[in-house]
Amino acid sequence: MTVSFSDQLLALARPNLAWVCEQLDLFDSLVPAGVVSFDRDEPSVTRSGITLRAHAIGTYALDGTWMWAWANESYRDSAIAARSLELRELGEREGVPELTEPMPDLNHFPDPRLAADHLLLMCMGLLDARGGVICAVNERGRLFMVVDDPAVPRAEPRAARLATALRNGVALLPGSALQPVRGWFARHGIEPAYGPGRVEGVLDGGDRVVVTLDGEGVTGVEVTGPDGGAPACGAAGEQELEGARRSPDAPHRTFPRPLLAVAAREMAFSILRTRAIVQYADDHLDFAGRAPLWDERAGELRFPGGGLKARRLGSYDTEEGWFRWAPGTEDVRERFREAAGLGRTEAGNLPELSGEQLDLRVYGPREAVAVALARTAANVAGHTFTSLGNDFFAVTDERLGDTGITDLDGAVTDIRGGASWLQGLVEQSTRAETMRSLAQSYFERVGLQVWHYGQPDFISGVIGVYEVRVHFAPDGTITEVTPGMLMGAPM
Repeated sequence: MTVSFSDQLLALARPNLAWVCEQLDLFDSLVPAGVVSFDRDEPSVTRSGITLRAHAIGTYALDGTWMWAWANESYRDSAIAARSLELRELGEREGVPELTEPMPDLNHFPDPRLAADHLLLMCMGLLDARGGVICAVNERGRLFMVVDDPAVPRAEPRAARLATALRNGVALLPGSALQPVRGWFARHGIEPAYGPGRVEGVLDGGDRVVVTLDGEGVTGVEVTGPDGGAPACGAAGEQELEGARRSPDAPHRTFPRPLLAVAAREMAFSILRTRAIVQYADDHLDFAGRAPLWDERAGELRFPGGGLKARRLGSYDTEEGWFRWAPGTEDVRERFREAAGLGRTEAGNLPELSGEQLDLRVYGPREAVAVALARTAANVAGHTFTSLGNDFFAVTDERLGDTGITDLDGAVTDIRGGASWLQGLVEQSTRAETMRSLAQSYFERVGLQVWHYGQPDFISGVIGVYEVRVHFAPDGTITEVTPGMLMGAPM
């Protein structure tokens, strides 16, 4: 049986899907992919230096759950959540369970992450939005936003775009092909004519669009001019943004690829090491859950039952937008440079390792940049990362000893944590490589055999008759990490 959304939601959403695909194609061409940030109070989203009015509709977490912005404590009292309330009201009027449940569970879908993407497209159509944007949010998955800024034009028919939109819109979700095709014609103010297995209509400029259907699929889309020749819309110029706010000071810098490659190898294992500090402090230093104190003179993190030797790494402030390495960390940064294969000249061009105060405002996920730099630097130097508030430390105490895997659930925690910090730093072009490196490097570091029998869907770290599977979306994003019996069903 095909798993899908409720009949009530599909009935509302399917007529919009073809024109939503057409609109999103135009939006992505006008507002290209790049660093993304958002303002809760304005509300707006900025992508590739272009700022547009936008509203949050929901968030998707790595555990496969969706939470509507109207139900999320982080957003519900801010202007950015206003349009999500419209969706809830629509759901209450029409009896749509997905729109009224605060936290729908998407785990019953074969690919929960893809289901979240589809939910964004459906919401675009229900809200008559002009674009959609997905923002990576540290430790909380992804934030989905709809753009309703009039600076983004309504998509006009273009031969190639409309053909792709009609095919994709029909294929997105199960159901009759006629609904999204009919909805596309209605969107453009066209009264179509119907024949056996076909729908056709005439655009304002005289071009004829003929769509052939077969049950739930589109088998062909033909666009011709009034005389049967080349369509006029095929030669029309592309539409443009109309008065959009260009923001030269908006986040625009991505995490440097050489440093990202090192972070991918180190982050999950660093989290394992940090967990080991907590366990050691519990066992030997009377740690009762309260943060230790930093003794600058002794160079120790002081717990009730004693201290751990440590050194300052750096500090950051996301509100003011800066990260600064602590004095005396040149050796740690040098190890980072070496791990990235950078010479002095190359590294000198990277402000991330310069030792000067780093402007975090030029990045999208500010905290993730600071944490990735400090965690990775500590780990490549053979130390253990920890933090007290916004201050970072490298624990150097030799009593901690070697760190190894103790249970599969711990491995799940480490890999999920590493992925959540890095997902906002990874560009689309390197996502698959980076995230697979994160999983494979962790398995190798903790002594698990790496098995690839599940590729491209997942790779496994194997110990005895057990394994940890790291599941990937088609774009390389880590969607889930599950423990279980070797080559069996996850626990």
